[in-house]
Amino acid sequence: MLLNVNRVSKIFGGLIAVNDVSLKVQTNSITGLIGPNGAGKSTLFNCIAGYYPATNGDVYFKEEKISHLPANKIATLGLARTFQTSQGFAQMTVMENMMVIPKGQRGEHPWWGLINGKKVKEQEEEHRNNALKLLEEFGLLERKNDLIANLSAGEARIAEIARQFMLNPEVLLLDEPAAGINPTLQNQLVKILLKLRAQGLTLLIVDHNLGFISSLCDYIYVLNLGQNIAEGTPQEIFKNPKVIEVYLGGTA
Repeated sequence: MLLNVNRVSKIFGGLIAVNDVSLKVQTNSITGLIGPNGAGKSTLFNCIAGYYPATNGDVYFKEEKISHLPANKIATLGLARTFQTSQGFAQMTVMENMMVIPKGQRGEHPWWGLINGKKVKEQEEEHRNNALKLLEEFGLLERKNDLIANLSAGEARIAEIARQFMLNPEVLLLDEPAAGINPTLQNQLVKILLKLRAQGLTLLIVDHNLGFISSLCDYIYVLNLGQNIAEGTPQEIFKNPKVIEVYLGGTA
């Protein structure tokens, strides 16, 4: 298992947002996490990625315990995440956003830049070429000089996903990637993510769009009121009586 979440709980005051949840993500898989609003999905993501410390339980990445680490350290280990709302810099261009967080960037240290100016320039050029390649792959190359603020909601979300690849992650946590994206862009995103998985990426995805989830995922976990109520393949999940009753609002 590349990612192992072991009995994680998160309590805010008297509110139990996540209650003893465990899940496993296999290398080179696409795993889904679904559930109604308030189920604790984003809170669990924040615990995994280091934005919230877990109240109880542990998270292991490549068999290394990461529960105690801050988000920036976890990201450098190869685990990145996006958010429900795009976190890009609105008044910077798409290309400038891509150049903010490349993994291994060292030119921001003044002494390094002074002593190793040539290496810094070579590294920056390497990052720039990587950014252009990613923008082409994500269908945003023609928008590289546009401000993030001038993109559509769907384009801004795709730009945010593309930006995370500058960290060269092994695992990417996507929080509602299909939200606000029209069907054409959704289909484009599905193709991109499947292609990236074929290249070795591992994904854990939260989304309310069941068609989007079922078209991507090998395995799905279902949360309700902070607890894991079901897990299985897409075919198993969408026939599960608990899922039908709790998530889809019907009866078995």
